[in-house]
Amino acid sequence: MPAEFSMAGIYLPRAMVLLVALLPVFAISDRLLLKSGVYRWIWHPALARMGIFITTYSLCFSLLG
Repeated sequence: MPAEFSMAGIYLPRAMVLLVALLPVFAISDRLLLKSGVYRWIWHPALARMGIFITTYSLCFSLLG
């Protein structure tokens, strides 16, 4: 995987491109957890959402890195 991507002459770091690519994956998983009622059992849903996103990002970054 290249270190930088060029979009319209602007170089973007690989981490930023990965963050944008993971947003739909996170949105789908968040919606599934919301519909299944998992967030009712979590003390602070916003922190859980952030943790899920950071974990997903870290796994993808380490696999693709």
